[in-house]
Amino acid sequence: MLAHTNQNFETYPTNRVVAIVDTQMEADEICCDLMEAGFDGSLIDESAGNEGLRFLDPDGHSHGMITKLIRKWQFVAQGEELSYLNRVKKGIKAGHVVVSVPALTKVARNKAASILRSHHADDIRFYGRFYVEHLDSA
Repeated sequence: MLAHTNQNFETYPTNRVVAIVDTQMEADEICCDLMEAGFDGSLIDESAGNEGLRFLDPDGHSHGMITKLIRKWQFVAQGEELSYLNRVKKGIKAGHVVVSVPALTKVARNKAASILRSHHADDIRFYGRFYVEHLDSA
């Protein structure tokens, strides 16, 4: 799994499929299925608990100036991204896990989304360079 370090932090999860999973056990099962499907386990992230909150940094307090500025912009815009960041924060505080996997191609994106759906993950999204695609339904 991805180490939660400053070097691995991304303010915006570009070219990644991200979802919220109910339990750590389900997140671990998803990660095993993703690795069996050919995804690199060292690049898959499971963010949970206080460490996960610090790593994802939905409020922009744990990382540098760029993250602070982007989070401020997301707050001012009051759009879907702010709503999702709040859902992530609330979910992790309630014991849920955010799973994130790189998916550079449409095939990889669909494969990751299918695995996440099979485990009843919520709010499955692909973050492209300048857009977000909802992948909850097949």
